[in-house]
Formats: sequence, C-alpha cells, structure tokens
Amino acid sequence: MEAIKNVLGKYENEYIEDYKPTWVKAKFKNPKDLLNIVKDLKEVGVETCSTVSPTDFIDENKIEVNYFLEDLINKKNVWLKFDLPRELEECKIDSITPLMPSADWHELEAYSTYGVKFEGHPNLRYFLISADYFGKFPFRKDFDWKKHEESLIQNIDDITSEWLDEYEENKKTLPKDGSETVLHWGPTHPASGPIRLVVGVDGENIKWVDPDIGYVWRALEHLVERKDFVGAITSVERICFMDNPNPMICYSEAVEEIAGKEITRFAKLMRVLLGEIGRCASHLISMGGFFGNAGLHTFVMWTMDIREYFLDVLEDYSGARIATASVEPGGVRYPMPDNWLETLEKAIKKYEDTVPDMLDIFINNPLMKTRAINTAKISREDVITNYMAGPIARASGVKLDVRIDEPYAGYDEIEMDYVTCENGDVYDRLYIFFKELNQSMDIMKQAIAKIKEGIEKGEMNPKKDHLVRMPRRMPAGEAVTRVEWARGEMLMHLVTGEKATSPYRLKLKAPSVNHTMVLDSLLRGKTLSDIPLIYGSMHICQGDLDR
Repeated sequence: MEAIKNVLGKYENEYIEDYKPTWVKAKFKNPKDLLNIVKDLKEVGVETCSTVSPTDFIDENKIEVNYFLEDLINKKNVWLKFDLPRELEECKIDSITPLMPSADWHELEAYSTYGVKFEGHPNLRYFLISADYFGKFPFRKDFDWKKHEESLIQNIDDITSEWLDEYEENKKTLPKDGSETVLHWGPTHPASGPIRLVVGVDGENIKWVDPDIGYVWRALEHLVERKDFVGAITSVERICFMDNPNPMICYSEAVEEIAGKEITRFAKLMRVLLGEIGRCASHLISMGGFFGNAGLHTFVMWTMDIREYFLDVLEDYSGARIATASVEPGGVRYPMPDNWLETLEKAIKKYEDTVPDMLDIFINNPLMKTRAINTAKISREDVITNYMAGPIARASGVKLDVRIDEPYAGYDEIEMDYVTCENGDVYDRLYIFFKELNQSMDIMKQAIAKIKEGIEKGEMNPKKDHLVRMPRRMPAGEAVTRVEWARGEMLMHLVTGEKATSPYRLKLKAPSVNHTMVLDSLLRGKTLSDIPLIYGSMHICQGDLDR
C-alpha cells in the first residue's frame, strides 16, 4: 500500500489514510489533478474502477464525488474524493473513462442522477433514467419527487416522444436498399426480462448492440433515504430477489461500521449460511435460465425443483421465500428455529443427490458444448479493463472473490479457495456456476458444524445471540462495504448525518452494470441466434442493473 500512498502524496490533499487493510482513502483539493492521479495509480497496478458515487451536501453547496478504484490482482483498493460546486454550470470534472473503461456507465449514471458533467467522456448522455427525468437530476436533495409524480401525463408524453424521435432517426439514417436494419430485442423478452437490446444487423449478422436499460428503475437509493436504518433493508433487498440475503448483509455491515458495533459470532455464521443459501438460489436460477435460453427446458425444471428446497429453508427462518428481510443491522433478524439446520441439510442433500445426473445429462451435453465452447471469450485483460466480477471473472481464470480477498461475516473461519475455469467462454460461464454450487455446499457444511459445536459447548445461544442492540440515532460518518454477491462484488457506500435516523446517502453498486456494458463487444460479428446464449452466459439481473 506504500506505493499507492506515495503516488497520492504527490498531489495537494486534505488527507491520505489507511481505511481498511486493503483500502487507502484520500481527499484531494484540486479536481484538475484527477486524471494525473489515475494515470499514476495505473502505473502501480490500480487499473479498474468499481464505481463512482456522488453525494449531494446541499447545506454546504457542494457535490462530493467518490471514486472506488481497485487493483484486482494484488487486492489493493483506493477511495478518492473530490468536492465540486453544486451549480450545474460548474459541477464538472474530467472523465476517467478513457483511462479506465470500467468507469463508463458509472459516470453516465452519476451525470444522469446528480448532474455531474464528466468532461471528455466519449459519449456523455442521459442514461438509466427515463426521458421525463432528463435534466432534472432526481438524486439531488432539492428534487421535488411529489411534484414530478403529479405530472403523470406529461411524463408519459416525454417518454413516448423519445421513442418516436429514435424511430424517425433510424428511418433517416438506415440505407434504403440492402439488408441493414435495426431490430429491438425486448424490452420484454423471454430470454432476458425487462431490457431492450437495440441491435444493428445486416441480414442475420450483428453489426452493433446498444443496451437500453432502466425499465425497472425504482430509484432504490432514494427510497432508502425515506426509511429508518432498519426499515431500509426492505429497499436494499429489492436490488434483486434471486440472491436476497447478501445485499442486506452488505448494507448492515456498513451501518454497523459507522455505529461501531460488533455482532456476535453466532450472527456472523448465520450470515454465512443465509448468504450461501441466497447464492445457491440465485445460481440455480442462472443455470436453469441459461439452458432455457438454449431451448433445453427440462433443466429449468430440475434447477427450480432443487431451488424450492433452499427457499423452504428461508421460509422456515423468516416466513418468506423471496423478500425475507432476514438480515438487519446488529446481526440477523430472527432467532434460529428448532430443527432449522436439519432443514438446510436436507436441501444440501437434495442438491448433492442430483449432481451426477446434472453433470451427465446437461453439463456434458454435446449440443451445449458445440454451441458454447470457444464462443464469446472474455480474457483476463477484459476482466481488468471492464471489471467483470464474480463468476464471470473466475470463469476467465481471475482469482477474485470478496469472501477471500476481504473476509466479512464469518468467512474468516471458513476454509475455501478460489473456484475458477480457464477458457472464459460461454461454456465456462455456465460450468463455473456448477462448481460454485458445489463449493457453497461445503461452506454451509462448515458453518453448520461450527454452529452446532458452539451450541453444544454453550458458547452460542441460538435464541438470544442473533441480534445486538443498535443505537436509535447514528453518528455522522461514512463507510464502504463489499460482499461477494451471487453475481460478483456488491459495494455499498453509506453516508450518515449527526444523530441521524435514516441514511443520508446510500450508493448501491452491483455487477450487472459492467456485465451488460460489454454486450456490444461480445456480440459484434455474431448472428441473431447467438444473442440468447451469449446474453444468458453473462447472468445479468435487471434488478441490480436498474435498481
């Protein structure tokens, strides 16, 4: 970390400090230094932007822009801060996208929601939000949500007008003769859900792809600000229901860090179990959906059947199968029910009993291998340049897993190693989920054994040790926490005010943004029939893509 601090120390700053074992945090006085700082950081291995997070400090008349940059190989991370004037004409800073392409859509989102203008961005435009929010910057503190919602008819007209303008533009620019046209894959498609891929084709051949996202944008980051610190979990968990517990773990750890609270060992191990249950439920959906996209619908039914056993475990714990609200600041929400571990062991056995048939009939399916092997490869360099996270990165052989790189909850007690493939193609992006499911079963068995041992020795009380008392009002502060969500790194940046009863700002970053951003490069030169297979291999969730 000294090399990073030496780089940062060359520039005028308010402070440079160690934040966590793998993080350096620094605030700089001159936004004009940003590009040179990023260039110098790349020289010492920090090559990737995880996300960009503005905070509107309206009382101080400033927008603070936070950059979270990572050295994915050496596990060294940097948190940079710059203050910008709040006035729109002056709220601008250089774009780092030409230096770090992984920052592309994150800068667009910050521009669209906060009005931060990133000068030099290759295609600065409104993004994620619908046309009725253009130029209004809805995450600024003085945006009037109630007034906006009263203009329903005008809002619909604005959205419709944008679509018609796009249609007219295509009519003008497309050649009158020949086989070139623009097709719309979506916005509701059985292989993707609510996303529109605007696909330029010449016959069957794909020339370019422009993903149009935001169809399920719910302004979750704003909704969190309307709730107290516990109630906020009902918004946080809605980032994606396929892996419901892990977002709540990430958020809760940020609250606990600011409050200075340590949860019990029992609660930490319960978070491991709940996190892995969520991962399994999500991976089973991803695997089944992948084969469903390819037309092999039997496997969808198999994975859904196994998933039901894990949803039974969540239901027995929380009373709900999807929106569980099972984790909150201070630990986990409920005491452990009697015989709950046995219910989980039953789900594990159900999966393990099915593994030989899954491997034989589907994973080794000759048709799948023919279509998927060596298709749409993602290299190690692509992972770093575009920040492919989680299973997508590991399918390309990159050893990247927050559970190991920056252990949280009870993962520091778990013996585990990186699960990887090497080829980085469509097939490996399927096979990695199968390997990770096997790993999750082992992780859960270890956590179960530790909990049982703790109960037998009288060191854990499953009826009382699930939750520690949290303060009703929080101190002013901020925290950055990460978890290994089913699709990769989830990062949350939480800001609180003095004696706060609700979050001042919560940035939600999840991996589907970057995984969607690369669809154009993956699909160019392919044919229309390749879209479902390649898209399915990226395991994109519109919940975390749109938020």
